[in-house]
Amino acid sequence: MKIYNVLLTETADNDISDLFDFIVNVYKSYNTAHKFKDGLLKEIKSLKYSAGSYQISTRKSLLRFGYNSRKVIFKSMTIVYTIHGNDVYIRRVIPSSTITGI
Repeated sequence: MKIYNVLLTETADNDISDLFDFIVNVYKSYNTAHKFKDGLLKEIKSLKYSAGSYQISTRKSLLRFGYNSRKVIFKSMTIVYTIHGNDVYIRRVIPSSTITGI
């Protein structure tokens, strides 16, 4: 089994922070935001072992993130990432509804 280094890009880190703030401000629930963020980060960390098992996307909506973009879904969010050697770069964490045709 291949083990990858999982790295968050600045954009993905900002996506996660924005999502956390959104949940806190709209739903007025710090606990819910914290649990969602923890689950999301756990899913991202699991890519250390499973990143290569997801199919490379051929969708234009995902190819804008890189020629070998892949995705994994966590609840209503899509985690978009690319693999370069032993490194997995988390490119974006965005609502699944914003990616057409997936």
